[in-house]
Amino acid sequence: MPDRIPVLLVDDDPDLREVTASYVEREADRIAVETAPDADAGLDALADGEFECVVSDYEMPGRDGLAFLAAVRERCPDLPFILFTGRGSEEVASEAISAGVTDYLQKRGGTERYERLANRVVEAVEKRRAEREAEEAVGQFRAVAEGASDAILSVDTDGVIEFANPAVESVFGYEPSELEGEPLTTLMPDRHRNDHLGAVERYLATGERSVDWSDVRFDALHRDGHEVPVSLSYGEFTADGERHFVGVIRDATDRDRHRAFIEHASDVVAVLSRDWRFRYLSPSCERVTGHAPSDLLGERSLDYVHPEDREAVRAAFGELDAEGGPPTAEYRFETADGEYRWLESVGSERIETDATEGYVVTTRDVSERKERERTLARLREWTRDLNYARTTEEAAELAVDAVDDLIDAGLSGIHLRTEEGDRLEPVALGQSVPALFEEQPSYDRDAPPGTRAAMAWDAYRSDESLVVDELSAYEPLDEPSPAESLVLRPIGDHGLFVVSSPEPNEFTDTDVLVAEILTGHLEAAFDRIERESRVERLHDATRTLVRADSRKEIAERAVEAATDVLGFSIVTVRIHDEDAGGLVPMAVSPKAVDLLPERRTYTPDGGSLNWGAFDAGEPRKFDDIRETEALDADTDLRSLLIVPIGDYGTISVGETEPGVFGGVDEYLAGILATAAETAFQAEARTHRLAERTSELERQNDRLEEFAGVVSHDLRNPLEVARGRTELAREECDSDHLAAVERAHGRMTALIDDLLTLAREGDPVTDPDPVDLSRVVGSCWRTVDTRNATLRAGAEGMILADEGRLKQLLENLMRNAIEHGGDDVTVAVGTLPDGFYVADDGPGIDPDRREDVFEAGHTTSQSGTGFGLRIVEQVADAHGWSVRAGASEDGGARFEITGVEFEE
Repeated sequence: MPDRIPVLLVDDDPDLREVTASYVEREADRIAVETAPDADAGLDALADGEFECVVSDYEMPGRDGLAFLAAVRERCPDLPFILFTGRGSEEVASEAISAGVTDYLQKRGGTERYERLANRVVEAVEKRRAEREAEEAVGQFRAVAEGASDAILSVDTDGVIEFANPAVESVFGYEPSELEGEPLTTLMPDRHRNDHLGAVERYLATGERSVDWSDVRFDALHRDGHEVPVSLSYGEFTADGERHFVGVIRDATDRDRHRAFIEHASDVVAVLSRDWRFRYLSPSCERVTGHAPSDLLGERSLDYVHPEDREAVRAAFGELDAEGGPPTAEYRFETADGEYRWLESVGSERIETDATEGYVVTTRDVSERKERERTLARLREWTRDLNYARTTEEAAELAVDAVDDLIDAGLSGIHLRTEEGDRLEPVALGQSVPALFEEQPSYDRDAPPGTRAAMAWDAYRSDESLVVDELSAYEPLDEPSPAESLVLRPIGDHGLFVVSSPEPNEFTDTDVLVAEILTGHLEAAFDRIERESRVERLHDATRTLVRADSRKEIAERAVEAATDVLGFSIVTVRIHDEDAGGLVPMAVSPKAVDLLPERRTYTPDGGSLNWGAFDAGEPRKFDDIRETEALDADTDLRSLLIVPIGDYGTISVGETEPGVFGGVDEYLAGILATAAETAFQAEARTHRLAERTSELERQNDRLEEFAGVVSHDLRNPLEVARGRTELAREECDSDHLAAVERAHGRMTALIDDLLTLAREGDPVTDPDPVDLSRVVGSCWRTVDTRNATLRAGAEGMILADEGRLKQLLENLMRNAIEHGGDDVTVAVGTLPDGFYVADDGPGIDPDRREDVFEAGHTTSQSGTGFGLRIVEQVADAHGWSVRAGASEDGGARFEITGVEFEE
């Protein structure tokens, strides 16, 4: 489809990349997404395909999103680039804006984020397209205005002339401004007017044409009253819903008048033979090239073309009889004084007469245009440097140097408004200023009329440029000045750009345009530098938020940042309190206390603008709350900006003047709100952690109490029972006593394992390097191995608590012997990220492998059921994982992974 928008999406997460592409294409079916997994692949895709927008993640392997943006800007300076990132740092946002990102979005919220992303993509692309179309339209208009030899008129449905090009003067004797706004019948003899009006009325009513619009011939009326035979071709178009007509009118007088026109034309009309020789040249040749036409007749035209341009001319014109559109070439032509001027030639029709055979070529002097193009090219270089200026002073110096280089205006300067707003002080001056001014020029706001200062302040308050060609004759100025030519251009709210020269009539329209373009880029640079400075100071201020101990302290520090750093005067931070049923004021600025009534809780049904912004979860800006039903509409408060702090509350800032908040203020307030939200989240986590820590401490106390009971209150009676059993064995020999003795032994093992479970659960926070092979050997010697065999292959130094590591290994070895028998073989080996303990015993039922770590689970008559639970507990304390499986010999195999080896 012609409205298709190709988009390159770069994200290293394949699932998120796929989801984002699908949602964005669904949200806007105009968008066609191609994806890339990283910045390098994205650059390859840009080299191979055509895209109108790039959407990129920030955190990616290799180049991050900002490095990718820099690489894209080198290739495609104006390609829209949207940073779509899950990292919501104001530092990233600041760096992205400084790097020239088109837009910055966070991957937050539900699927509505994709709708926002799709909307931002469409907006950015349509803006870029509109800018390109506008540039093309301006270029086409200029080409028509400068080059058309035929008269061109546009007329509305009432027959009123809306536009006339300069050529109307040669056909009708009127200047364009004299015809614009006049009825078309002005150019018609009386006898044609009624017929014309009737034909137009019928066409508008029925749509039927009474004549061939491509070639209408009639006698038009010249300004001096004589009639002019003309031929007219015209068409219809619609603009802004209105119908208009445009006509191209050509003087249709006889050949002599046509030749006379050629003789007096500003362009050079020439006839070239097949071998590039001049056969005819109009008189304007001498004005354009300095050569009299007679001096060039018979000369070979290519010999006068600059050697570096000859091949281009030859290629453009070929044999001068090629089919297709008229050939065109720009080249340097040697003038009579030996200099070169830039000319543009357009080939026309072939002519064949008894006297002449050749081709018509129309040529005009385009030296000024080429110079203008070179100036604009250098201007782009200067403005690019402005984009990298880091300070106001650096940007101002660059602008002054640029205007001196581009339009030779060394008597210029940048004057910025002081913080008090009462003076325009110079921050950068041209190199000629010290020589012509006794002291650096500065301008007081309250200077009397007729002074240079008053003129400067009038220009600063204006939205337009003040251009004076001869300052000494300028009536509003009474004070003498070393300058004669002057251009004053306001730099937004920052100050004034003074472009001047000691010579009168020094600046052309192009010079003024260059100064205006440069001023626009300088204003953007000042805005960017100011924004970056505020962001940096805000970043420093918000660092203190996360160190606050309470919500109230967070709110107070947010108010301080809003007033001291961002310069807002009326600030309130509200916190959502469920018990209070709304937004409760937590901190206010001093001016808010003085200016506004006592703050109260804003509830959902109270009609508060604050609650509306909080409930919607999006910022709300009001240029004048007196035009709303705001609760504070009857106070001195006028401008209001409300930014939600996530689910925690709002930050509202206000001023007593209407319409003071712009996009930068909203952006910075958003950064402050994000920082406050992060601080509130940290405070909530800290609070929850403190409660969890307290609960764990209480649990540990209960466990310690349990361990004491088990250790003392159970062991003592058990020891008494064992002693009594020994005494009973001395008095009598009974099989029952052996069973009692075995029960006592099992009870002792249970108590030992329970104590281990109660006391071995704390995390290992300071592990030491441990030789795994040495510990395995030590554990094997400690355990009652009977006739079992150890096959040890474990190697390496691991980071662990040695005592608890032994507890783990001993329990695994006992488990293997208890279930595998006296002659079992136990193998201990190393894994890439841990170790294993395996045996060749009967193994574990696959359906019960997850159950073996449960407390009390055992399949052995002598086991307590706690050994493997202790193994899992020790592994968890180290941050390891343990898994039960089958060994190569069919027995059990326990793998402990996540182990860190010492390098």
